[in-house]
Amino acid sequence: MGRSNAYWTSNLYPSEMEEPVPTAPLNDLPPSLASRFRALRDGLLQIAGVTEQVRYMGPTWRWAWEYGIGNRKLCWLHLMKAGVDVTFTLSESDEGRLAKGPKLAGVVSRALLEGQRTGPVKWCWLELGDRRSIDAFLSLARRKAEWLSERPTPRRAPRLHRGSTGSEGVEAD
Repeated sequence: MGRSNAYWTSNLYPSEMEEPVPTAPLNDLPPSLASRFRALRDGLLQIAGVTEQVRYMGPTWRWAWEYGIGNRKLCWLHLMKAGVDVTFTLSESDEGRLAKGPKLAGVVSRALLEGQRTGPVKWCWLELGDRRSIDAFLSLARRKAEWLSERPTPRRAPRLHRGSTGSEGVEAD
């Protein structure tokens, strides 16, 4: 999963100061890569509840297109000078569900094998070099989105504050 520094420096949008608009890659990429981006973006946005956000992800990832359902992340698209790639995460539960479902495409299986686990989450990277890999990833994204929609959104417990009288457990406005 780990990418080299040379890979990350090939980000199409390296400047932290210049936020690209969501559709910028359609004009900034060569036509063949722009069509891959369009297919991915359209496919992700057609999934019920999925939203898109262009985010600066720090000096390594730089600008990425983030897709999620509520506050849960589905994936991040990386727009590179020579390609369109994706990073996605899977929980241990998600991996178990994948094992019980239909057979995965080879490119997705390889990304899972090469993924790096950080605690209960596996981080996977996939080069989306052709329509078959895009379709395979979108199939996985639809399954993951379905699982994300099944789980209740985690909520924080209300914070208890001390009132002006110093009473324990009294919520302040």
